[in-house]
Amino acid sequence: MLGQYLKLPRAVHILCVGSFINRAGSFFVAFMSLYLTTVLNLDERFATLNMGLFGVGSIAAVLIGGHFADHLGRKRVMLLSLFAGAATLLAFSFARTQGVVMCLTVVAALLAEMYRPAASALIADLTQPHERPIAFSLMYVSINLGFAVGATVGGMLAEVNFRALFWLDAATSAIYGLIILTTIKETLRRAPTTRPATQRSGGGGSDPPGCGTTDDSGALAAQQAAVVPLAQAALRILRDSPFLLFCLGVHLNAYVFMQSMSTLPLYMKHRGIEPAQYGLVVALNGVLIVFGQLPLAALVGRFDRGSVIALGALLTAVGFGLIAWAQTMLHYALTVVVWTAGEMLMATSMSAVVADLAPADMRARYMGVFTMSFSSAMMISAPLGGWVLAHPVVGGRGLWGMAFLVGMVSTSVFLVLRTRIAKHPVVSSA
Repeated sequence: MLGQYLKLPRAVHILCVGSFINRAGSFFVAFMSLYLTTVLNLDERFATLNMGLFGVGSIAAVLIGGHFADHLGRKRVMLLSLFAGAATLLAFSFARTQGVVMCLTVVAALLAEMYRPAASALIADLTQPHERPIAFSLMYVSINLGFAVGATVGGMLAEVNFRALFWLDAATSAIYGLIILTTIKETLRRAPTTRPATQRSGGGGSDPPGCGTTDDSGALAAQQAAVVPLAQAALRILRDSPFLLFCLGVHLNAYVFMQSMSTLPLYMKHRGIEPAQYGLVVALNGVLIVFGQLPLAALVGRFDRGSVIALGALLTAVGFGLIAWAQTMLHYALTVVVWTAGEMLMATSMSAVVADLAPADMRARYMGVFTMSFSSAMMISAPLGGWVLAHPVVGGRGLWGMAFLVGMVSTSVFLVLRTRIAKHPVVSSA
């Protein structure tokens, strides 16, 4: 199993290391609602509304980022996202009023989230179809290893100096930008249709795409001709009903998952759980992914992707529904285990499914729309979840009951699509 990951292009490994560093300092979203209510003494409805504004910025970011990544290049978009995003985080740490907080939140989301479709397209450029589930799983593990470190450190640092969270977040973004600037080469219009065996195995002394020279001039010419105008690209996506239905299922599932970053810390705070304890509970999510994602990806390789994704959505729904009955840190930790299992099952396949569904000339834009499924969920779910949580009649239990129902609808969508997205196994033996 390990050999499959070692054979990936060197540029993929570099991206994974950089993503770990960046994610280990990504405190902005996870601790923003606590920062606004604890340090700035703003009310909880504003805090969750502000999370929704982050979603608004994210929607614009992934569409813009995907468009420009297909035109200007993956590397340029990623560098702009990381360096400009770092500057915005520094500015956010000095914000005091609601208006400034709201403006900087939108700008931070716009800059930070531009990175995602470009990075996903870069990985898809660097890998063959049978390698993509492995590559995306490795990236996912790197991100969540960083998240596990970041949630633990962030929870402890929040007890000492909340604003330092944003300074450290900015520093890790800048470090990741420097890694990309110095080690990664542009892949747009350089992605070959096939990669020589020496590059797939990491041997032969030649650099893999993204770290070395272009492999095939014929493939380069073909990629250069494949520039799709924005209006035509939008029309093609709107006509791709299986892809859009898949994104709907992802959106509904993300609606549930986003509660872990918006309303869950507030809900736990109401029940006497301190920020440091919340950090430890949520860090369990990252720890489970770090140790379980790669073995799980190999284990479920015999099953079709559609069934795996549907099962993951079901476990996510059940896990968040169980929060309504949690009383102690152990109870919350057990719910994290359940919904993390669902998250891992879905993560083995979702990005690979999108990469396979996307035409080569629109890969970053498909990834952008896919990422928008998460961003739009944050825009809606955070304010709505905050309203439900604060409602004197519905309250917390009603919130987690709603999360369960929405998760079940998401599961139903994936079951409808199961045969369409089941063409490839999760991990091919090729």
